[in-house]
Amino acid sequence: MVLVLFASFRFFAILLFRPGGFIADNSDYEFYYAWGLTLPMGYTTFVDLWTAYPPLFPALMLPVFELSSRIPPWVEPRLFFHVLFGLELLLFEIGNLVLVYRLAAKLARDDTTGDGADVTAPRDLGSLPMRAVLLYALLFAPVYTLLGWFEAMPLFFLLLGLDLLLVRRRGWWIASAIAAALGFLVKLTPIILVPVAVRWFGSRLSWDAARHEWFDRHSPRNLLKPLAYTAIFAAVVVGVGLPLAHFNPRLALSSFTVNGLRPPWQSLWALIDGFYGFGLVPVDMRNLQGLAAGGQWESRLPWGLITLAFVLLYLWLYTRRYDWERVRTPVALTAVSVVWLFLYSKGWSPQFVVWILAFLVLLRPDMHGVLLGVALTALNVIESSVYLILLPDARWIMVGTVLARTALLLLIAVEWLGQIWPQPRAGQRMQRVAAQLAGAVMAAIVVGVVVGAPVAAQAYQDRRLAEHPCRAAIEQWTAEAGGVTRTIAMDDTALWSELNPWLRSAYDLAVVDGYSPEDVPAEVVKADKLAELARAGEFWWVEHSSAPAGQWSPAAAQLAASPDIALIDEVTLGACKAVRVLALPNDTSVAEFTPRGADTIADEAAIHLRSTVTGDARRGVVLPLVLYWQADQPLGASYTVFTQLLDASGRVVAQQDNLPVTGLAPTDTWQPGAIVRDPYRLAIPADAAPGLYELHIGLYDAAGRLPVTLPGGTVADHLTLSVDVR
Repeated sequence: MVLVLFASFRFFAILLFRPGGFIADNSDYEFYYAWGLTLPMGYTTFVDLWTAYPPLFPALMLPVFELSSRIPPWVEPRLFFHVLFGLELLLFEIGNLVLVYRLAAKLARDDTTGDGADVTAPRDLGSLPMRAVLLYALLFAPVYTLLGWFEAMPLFFLLLGLDLLLVRRRGWWIASAIAAALGFLVKLTPIILVPVAVRWFGSRLSWDAARHEWFDRHSPRNLLKPLAYTAIFAAVVVGVGLPLAHFNPRLALSSFTVNGLRPPWQSLWALIDGFYGFGLVPVDMRNLQGLAAGGQWESRLPWGLITLAFVLLYLWLYTRRYDWERVRTPVALTAVSVVWLFLYSKGWSPQFVVWILAFLVLLRPDMHGVLLGVALTALNVIESSVYLILLPDARWIMVGTVLARTALLLLIAVEWLGQIWPQPRAGQRMQRVAAQLAGAVMAAIVVGVVVGAPVAAQAYQDRRLAEHPCRAAIEQWTAEAGGVTRTIAMDDTALWSELNPWLRSAYDLAVVDGYSPEDVPAEVVKADKLAELARAGEFWWVEHSSAPAGQWSPAAAQLAASPDIALIDEVTLGACKAVRVLALPNDTSVAEFTPRGADTIADEAAIHLRSTVTGDARRGVVLPLVLYWQADQPLGASYTVFTQLLDASGRVVAQQDNLPVTGLAPTDTWQPGAIVRDPYRLAIPADAAPGLYELHIGLYDAAGRLPVTLPGGTVADHLTLSVDVR
């Protein structure tokens, strides 16, 4: 039942899910597909194409590409390759589940009776085999990895080689060596089975054993089986790998060569070396000269000393006097070897976690193991999706995830070693301390996520604004927030999505819909809605700036043709162009100012104050004010505008005098008939008394104030408006 659900879930996931979700296409399948496309270009892998993978992987992958290319392509041309290659990997993943069950059964039998003989394992949900299988089936990372990476394939060969190695029946160790070699030809990791097999066969590593046991064919601890296992492994690697590599040893070893060219990535070594990117391969697969030249990354790390240190420490761990009669010993040592290899490796890729999880469900199938698996998966998501894709400049995220993962891997290795440590009390202490420290690291991860989430969110918003095609518009409107313009309108929901995160708190962002149940043309419906919106107050109309300046969408163009609608202040701000829209009924003015006779260029010239708009008047807050001017004829003089806010006693509490538009549009530059929008900001004192105030507006020059004709025909030297200050 579990196997059917396991396989069917993964089958449907292969068919319907895409790794990376809505963040980005994030899968090595894309690279495999591009690799396959070199076939019709005339390239042959290991002849005129190098690869970072050992020979068996392309031998298993490229035929699938060739088969998928025979199927008429779908709209998404990668579909059939993704599905067919995913199904091939699914076979290996099903094998992994079966092998997890078999290995867990051996561990359960070993813990119960002391031997790992093949027996029928209990199948109740509480048994170790079923717990291990259920945990592996329910973990997220193996499913996700199956959809984008080939890790299920080499993991299968490692688990198969380990399972065959533990079979007590005669001759099965030969099949184990073959499986390990085939795994090595897919990915290098399964080579760790060779040293484990040497110890499993009973060989002791000591001077005494070298003198009396290694070369004695009658001794059960001689080196005959270990040497035979190694020889079979090497023979399969050479016998299968070399023909697959077209007998080109230089390119057959290109997976080793390219590792020397790559900078370290997503690891402790990367932090030390100062590289904060992903696992970059800096040479094109077709560039054989570049592969041979090398030197693409100058590391400052002493890799010789690092290698020596890891080898010596591993040898020390490897030569401890473990109980090799127990099945748990080779399983745990294999798991520790995997961790050790990843800690030594130049880089870490997110798919590597499945190797750890496979052994975690075997050696720690409890809540602690589940939490470790979730923590490692969460670190992968944070690092590979949040940091590398969303926030590549937030290097603190990579530092945190690398340090946390390295600590967890070290503690997991210590805990697994504690299960097989020669001194039981010391082993128990190792397990207890490692578990406690791992718990502390996981708690630190949770705290780091909680504390770092707001910082990351702000960094994300800053990055998206910096990359925003309409950043200039957002910045301008943010600076203008609090003025009389409170609405930004558009007819594009995509544009609304782009602007809403930054402007929603300061503006009403309205999308104008063109739907009409009476089948009225959409542009007419939109224009009517925009005109109604303009009569409620001025607003910004915004579009993408693909059209030339002065050309607007049909709805905006129809709106502009309305006699009582004015479009002013047209601007192009990045990829957005915008214009202010306001309603100004024809032949109406709030007041008319008469220029001095000596300053007019034509007779009967007048300066019309067409409209005024004020914002909310509150104590301690700036009062926004906008004046809309229009001149009948060109003016020959420059006038200053005064705006004064007076309290009930006639005392001026706020004032702003300047040339129109803060000096940017002097009256002698006005074009006849053009609307000039003139904004002001009057700072109302915090201690001002609430109540009705008078707002005086006028024009003056060195000779004094200009006369103004008010709507009732009265002539004064200023216009007075009432303002209710709260």
